Amino acid sequence: MFSTIWNTVFFNPLLNLMIIFYHFLGDNLGLAILGIAIIARVLMIPLVKKQTGMTKKMASLKPQLDELQKKYANNKEKLAEEQMKLYKKTGYNPLGCIGTFIPQLVILSVLIGVIRAVTASDLDGLYTWVRDLTGISNGISINTKFLSLELTKSFKDVAGEFGNFSMQSFPYILLSVLVGVVQYFTTVFTQKMQNVTTPKKDSKKDKEADPMANMQASMQKSTMFLLPLMTVFFSISMPAALGWYWMVQSLLLVVQYISLDFDKTKKGIQNLLDVFSKKRK
Repeated sequence: MFSTIWNTVFFNPLLNLMIIFYHFLGDNLGLAILGIAIIARVLMIPLVKKQTGMTKKMASLKPQLDELQKKYANNKEKLAEEQMKLYKKTGYNPLGCIGTFIPQLVILSVLIGVIRAVTASDLDGLYTWVRDLTGISNGISINTKFLSLELTKSFKDVAGEFGNFSMQSFPYILLSVLVGVVQYFTTVFTQKMQNVTTPKKDSKKDKEADPMANMQASMQKSTMFLLPLMTVFFSISMPAALGWYWMVQSLLLVVQYISLDFDKTKKGIQNLLDVFSKKRK
């Protein structure tokens, strides 16, 4: 039953969309994946808007949070309790960022299956009208080369055949590193977009007074480094198609932030430049 639901709701629609893009984009699987990434980002717009809305809501709560910190400076338990009441009353969720991460994991999981099916020419999930439109069906070979990459292979696969430092392996490890680098700068960018003013360093007393804010700051700092490292690690072992998809997704996220709130983006970019200029000094 689960398999039927999975195929009907997720796998088959993505497979058909992939084949349509592939057909109309010159039988190019890399461009088809780019098309999938764009569609995924468009579908994510409501979730991203919700996340940015939560960020604005948190900024509006700062005066009330400051009052609570002063009022319950010597009672951490009562402070945490009152903060949670305030969050609940205003509808703020400090873990709201998870809402945009889970759909991405689902899409990646489906994409892995679609890439495998396309590679094996196992296209049973194609709708009849898509077969008629594209002329593609079971047994028809799909072109899986893009640039200098065989999109169905990973660095681990190619390195096992030609060696870790071979010319054949270089494009794959380069892609994996680029995915991590792009993911890192995208994470930094989005965090600066959510905090358009550069915060001053808090005193030890302030940090102890606001455990919820500390938890959120800690999650942001961990995400900044862990997510890019995890992306590199997984892309080394996964087909190049997924690394290409993930890198495009990261770049499109930046475009999405800019388009959703251009004024805030300008402030965020200035904040980002200020941070880098201070680091150089």
